[in-house]
Amino acid sequence: MKRCNRWKGLLLPGAAVFLAAVLNWFVVLNAYVPSGSMEPAIPSGSMVLGYRLAYQTDEPRTGDVVFFHHPEIGKRRWLVKRIVAVPGQTFALRDGRVYLDGRLLEEEYVEEFSDDTYPETEVPDGCYVVLGDNRRASEDSRFWEDPFVRREDILARGVCVFFPKFYRLQRK
Repeated sequence: MKRCNRWKGLLLPGAAVFLAAVLNWFVVLNAYVPSGSMEPAIPSGSMVLGYRLAYQTDEPRTGDVVFFHHPEIGKRRWLVKRIVAVPGQTFALRDGRVYLDGRLLEEEYVEEFSDDTYPETEVPDGCYVVLGDNRRASEDSRFWEDPFVRREDILARGVCVFFPKFYRLQRK
């Protein structure tokens, strides 16, 4: 009888660990962001929470902060950037400013723009263009040989920064 009580004491902590693992694997994504490529929205050294189920019923939109893999970086590394162009849109950069379908995209989340220029390009079906908010310190679509992130490589939508300070990532 005593033997059974020993296992009973481990049941609740074991179930909690199992539930946390399942949630972390299938529902949420916890990530450490070591660089300042998304500042000021995500400060360097922050912990960010992503929602893995966000795009089960919804499509990624311009302005979403997303976690993804890119073939040029490798499957073992996640990146976090903001979607600036979606399938079917024409994307261009002039003097660091994003133009979608010929119109300037208002980006109040960017504090300082780069001087980059990128030729007008149509975003293919199932693909997205991503840029970091800190345009002077971000490796993103502007610099990759294949500038697009495929839909199947998007892992989660960023929801909030929870360390060192909690705040919600805005979605337009």
